[in-house]
Amino acid sequence: MEAEQEMAFERGKFGGTGDVSGEAVRCVPFLADGELECDVGGKVVIVGRGGVKFEVKAQRVARGGGIGMIVVNTEESLFSCTGSADDVEMPVVCVAKSGGGLLKDGARVSLRGVQYGVGTLRYTCDVGADGHNVKKDLAEALPVSGGFAVPPRIPSPSQHAGGGGDSVDSSDNDSDDSLGDVDIEKYKAVRNAIKLRLDDDQHDLAGQEDGGNEGMSAPASVGGGGGEKKGG
Repeated sequence: MEAEQEMAFERGKFGGTGDVSGEAVRCVPFLADGELECDVGGKVVIVGRGGVKFEVKAQRVARGGGIGMIVVNTEESLFSCTGSADDVEMPVVCVAKSGGGLLKDGARVSLRGVQYGVGTLRYTCDVGADGHNVKKDLAEALPVSGGFAVPPRIPSPSQHAGGGGDSVDSSDNDSDDSLGDVDIEKYKAVRNAIKLRLDDDQHDLAGQEDGGNEGMSAPASVGGGGGEKKGG
């Protein structure tokens, strides 16, 4: 399921001033510090900051037929790409580091308000059953370790308090410090959204399996008295 989201951008010191729309492609190499190894013809190209001058990146993208270039900053801020390149007629804009991570190959992107210097970048992204941007919510909710999002350990009810008010043994679970700044409620919401999507995807398959088992008696529960089945 797709939805359209927005983020801010700032226009560079050179390049075109017209608005553009098209398919996004992440540049290979990402810094555009060598000959491009991806098809950028008719596309809005996402490149990283660094390696070579901004105008060099833009000239390579323009020669490949790109219609726009989005530079992803190395910090959580916007800036105006410096340089001069009279042969670059496509718009050159910058977005913040986290925003650049949300722009994926094949997404539909639109640059609006380029002529004003600061404008809005609209882009399509995957969303969950509740309409949230799953990738963005996960990135915000989970801590990062070694470049990967790590879900927090949520203690079971029995770990929160023992019978008779006994305290929890610290050796049985992680300390509060291990959760960092994680928003537990947000993590649970995202987890539930993902579960709903998985349930929807597997619904038909589960129905086929149930249909194939018609007429078959349910097996007795292992070691159970009276054959009562336990709920999941």
